[in-house]
Amino acid sequence: MASRERLYELWMLYCNKKDPDYLKLWLDSFVSSYEQFLDVDFEKLPTRVDDVPPGISLLPDNILQVLRLQLLHCVQKLSEGLEEPQQAMSLLLVKFFIILCRNLANVEEIGTCSYINHVITMTTLYIQQLKSKTKEKELADQTPVEEFVRHALAFCESLYDPYRNWRQRIAGRILSTVEKSRQKYKPAPLTVEFVPFFYQCFQESEHLKESLKCCLLHLFGAIIAGGQRNALQAISPATMEVLMRVLADCDMWDNRDPDEVSRKAELTLKCLTEVVHILLTSSSDQRQVETSTILENYFKLLNSDHAALPNPRRSRQWESRFIALQIQMLNTITSMLDCVDRPVLQAIFLNSNCFEHLIRLLQNCKLFLSANNKVVHKNEKELANQLLAEMNQEQVFQGQLDRLAVSAIQALTAVMLKSPAAKEVFKERIGYAHIFEVLKSMGQPSRELLEELMNMAVEGDHTSVGILGISNVQPLLLLIQWLPELESPDLQVFISNWLKRICCINRQSRATCVNTNMVIRIIETLGGHSLLHGTCAENLIALLGSLGSQSMSSEELHQLIRLLRTTDPKQAHPYVVPVMRAILTMARKQGLDNALQYFDLSHSMAGIAVPSIQRWPGSAFSFSAWLCLDQEQVSPSAYSKGGKRKQLYSFFTVSGMGFEAFITCSGMLVVAVCTKKEYATVMLSDHCFCDSLWVRRAVPAY
Repeated sequence: MASRERLYELWMLYCNKKDPDYLKLWLDSFVSSYEQFLDVDFEKLPTRVDDVPPGISLLPDNILQVLRLQLLHCVQKLSEGLEEPQQAMSLLLVKFFIILCRNLANVEEIGTCSYINHVITMTTLYIQQLKSKTKEKELADQTPVEEFVRHALAFCESLYDPYRNWRQRIAGRILSTVEKSRQKYKPAPLTVEFVPFFYQCFQESEHLKESLKCCLLHLFGAIIAGGQRNALQAISPATMEVLMRVLADCDMWDNRDPDEVSRKAELTLKCLTEVVHILLTSSSDQRQVETSTILENYFKLLNSDHAALPNPRRSRQWESRFIALQIQMLNTITSMLDCVDRPVLQAIFLNSNCFEHLIRLLQNCKLFLSANNKVVHKNEKELANQLLAEMNQEQVFQGQLDRLAVSAIQALTAVMLKSPAAKEVFKERIGYAHIFEVLKSMGQPSRELLEELMNMAVEGDHTSVGILGISNVQPLLLLIQWLPELESPDLQVFISNWLKRICCINRQSRATCVNTNMVIRIIETLGGHSLLHGTCAENLIALLGSLGSQSMSSEELHQLIRLLRTTDPKQAHPYVVPVMRAILTMARKQGLDNALQYFDLSHSMAGIAVPSIQRWPGSAFSFSAWLCLDQEQVSPSAYSKGGKRKQLYSFFTVSGMGFEAFITCSGMLVVAVCTKKEYATVMLSDHCFCDSLWVRRAVPAY
């Protein structure tokens, strides 16, 4: 590291002789001393350095004025063409500003000066040069120009995302609210030149390197992640048009590096995710673009009309790439919905007709691939040596279709997650019968697709039986209906065994299944016994017995008995023994007494309302009721957030005085009295009431 004495000596020589060479030596020496702060690679996490660059107050008095003039001189000479020494000087200046901004106390002052505008002007001209396709460009070495552009974009990042929030998100690290609150220094105010600069960079940019486009997207993401004020200024109709155009161009790879194009699509989708989250936290008067507009364009791109494309472009390779892009876009929907204001965003998705778009995607993709397969077979039918290759291609496409279907189901699950209203909208607009037909038309389902339907039913990981309960019973009915058409016996056994476990996990699950006519659906499925594996049929009959012990109508029992009829009176039906065992399970008294009729108050909004009490009839009262509380089926993360209590009763006057009792999330009974002066509680902590047993509870209050 160059000593302070050497830096001081070079500065004095420059001041006395006004020789730019001494200024260049001073800059070169300064940059060499703090070179570890030049982390211009957006893909890498910022390195922790114990030392920090000096504050502006510790630099020579008029250094910023001198460097501003030097930068302005470079801008003026750029239109005529910078010579090599001037190119080196401009790069040194940008490196100096990057280093200076790594002392976060300098960011605000540097950002309010004109340096950033001069740097953007030079970067715009350089990118125009890199976008052109001329013989001079092909012969000339573009490395210095590209190096300047990369450093210029890193300088912008230092100003607008000083804590490198974007890099951390790209690396998969999400900052907590506490960590964000500890960020003392704010990003510099975004220059008005940025939006025109960003828009211009992507105009006619087919000859611009994909790696530079990725750097530009990184910068946009850094501005969005750096602070809400700058983010709302950067999120404009022009920048959203750029992002959608970049995403649409990701299927035209030509001779470009597939990995870089795929990375460009991934970055664009991450930027859109951040944009949606920022817009959700802003007010309408702050937004230049509405979330609904972004989603409208997003779904339009997701369901692009393939038939309108020219035949030369509709190659097998293009089809594969476009489906891969669609899968990325579907996965991004799940990421978008992973936010604090999820109910608000779910409503916006519903208003954008997301269900119709997702179902249409599956329909169109299947039809599109089928049509293209016919064209390829017609053109290549005379080439016998291509038959094996075509079979392999068909397997690849089927695998992609499976992944597309899995991602579509994941997106549907994300939109409906913990939203009864969204589930009802899906049933009314689409219906599970329709999605079943669409999925069946895509051929035999993969195990991953079936598992995703199981995940939709529990709204989580299907392997967490006992932790997660049934949140959406409709996919279970769909799986039961699909069982006879599954060609794989292993899949039949796997699905039926899981259904038996999840549907019988507790009383609430059994009641949910019975109320949706699952018994009838199982009997109908058992009717195709020739298509069912023996173990699968036994699992279904065992499930039938468990549900029947909860509730079974005479019509359902009649259909079950009729199922055992055979054309040959002398030959017994293979289901006779397991069905009789199931009927005995229904009739046999097992365990403790259970109520046959009861109020199901498991829904969060369920309850029994009574008129408000104007005047208490006496000095005391008692509350008595038979109750049965099941353990809540929730994910472990829900416990850290605090569970919901179960209200036993709540009697309050209009003035706010009264009595209440409730069961805590851990199963403890709490009795409370509220007066004008205090709120007093007593907890019965020696017994947990969430034991799935019917118990009479009496609470006297004096």
